[in-house]
Amino acid sequence: MDKDVLARINPIYKNEQEYLKHLASAGTANALTLYKELEFGDDIGMPGEMTPGLSALSEEYGASYSVIEKGIEIADEARFLMTNEMIRGYEPTNIIEIPCGYTPRGLIMANEGYKYIGLDLPIVISDIGPAVRNLTDKYSHRIIYRSMDATNFGSISHALENVNGEITIISEIMLSYLTDSELISVCDNIYKLLSIKGGCWITMDTGCRDLYKNVLRCLAPDNGDAMYERLVKHFKKIADIDLYSNSLYTDGPEGAENFLKFRGFDIEKVSVSEVFPELATLKDMPEVYDKLKDAFSQMEYWTLTASKRHGTRIINTHSQGYSVDKKTGSGFLYLGISGRLDTITAPDLLSVYEEASKDAPLEKITLDCRNLEYISSAGLRVLLIMLKRLKNPNGMTVRNVSAPVMEIFETTGFTDLIENISRA
Repeated sequence: MDKDVLARINPIYKNEQEYLKHLASAGTANALTLYKELEFGDDIGMPGEMTPGLSALSEEYGASYSVIEKGIEIADEARFLMTNEMIRGYEPTNIIEIPCGYTPRGLIMANEGYKYIGLDLPIVISDIGPAVRNLTDKYSHRIIYRSMDATNFGSISHALENVNGEITIISEIMLSYLTDSELISVCDNIYKLLSIKGGCWITMDTGCRDLYKNVLRCLAPDNGDAMYERLVKHFKKIADIDLYSNSLYTDGPEGAENFLKFRGFDIEKVSVSEVFPELATLKDMPEVYDKLKDAFSQMEYWTLTASKRHGTRIINTHSQGYSVDKKTGSGFLYLGISGRLDTITAPDLLSVYEEASKDAPLEKITLDCRNLEYISSAGLRVLLIMLKRLKNPNGMTVRNVSAPVMEIFETTGFTDLIENISRA
């Protein structure tokens, strides 16, 4: 698959590159070596220095950019090191990171004797897998990287085949990117995994918003909240993703707890202060370090297990395979989509569309969704690319939409963009 196509479907992977850059700048173990192996660039600063990324934010917000960038660096280092400490506290048999991104966690954990399985989008795995293999030989058998879509249970199960014993799933910020339908699918898939294999899910997802906000408040007491809002606005601009907009975040910590309990989880909470590390990014800022440690004492990691109080919930995770039926005419394209349109399959649909439209712009597109079971934000992104490129802005027809898919269209605002859309 063309990497450019994958990048347009999943722009969030660029943020993962920035995360590794910040860890390398902070001097985190193996981060700089991995960054160079991945050939992302040479623009790494010393610990505490501002790295060159996010130049657009600099242009838009001027001097406050340096504070925002510094805050991101501090929060990224803290987030990575604290999660490592949480993992060590559980002595896991298998560490499953979703998504794994480009971090050196696999190298660090395998060196300490753990088995690490990093799961992410194909565009990330195609980079991180070979890079890590080039950097290790003694414990390469303890590191596995596999591509998957976290909303698709079949995809995750396939990625974890031959993984025996209990699992410890970790996620740091994944849930904040998801739509409501994606959030429900991911939580149900993790619940089923834990019901089958045993183990737990360690997550800071519920506290990541406070993590970045508290860092900026400590750096800029008078306008830290405003800087945080600028950061979220900038992220929306570059990645077209509304952070923290799903049901896990809209009703505060109590709402998040109720949501996860309803999905079948028992929850244990650990104060972040118990795993708060020394930070290289704050080496010369002891007053900020003390403020931040105090602020973090109010934050928590959540460890989730599949509840056994009412037995294992039955979740239907069966799905037919993805396929697309294509018919073309003069300025016309018909696409009959079957199965799931998600981060794994959406790039294929975009390639089909671009092949059909390479010689001349299309005037009409008809999408038959009779057999479409599910569509993720990646799939919606492909449909929007098609819509924006049509010569006729009203030239897209979407028909035979099932009730579950129509609900996704409605909650994401897709129905506001399409005049010709009908249910099955």
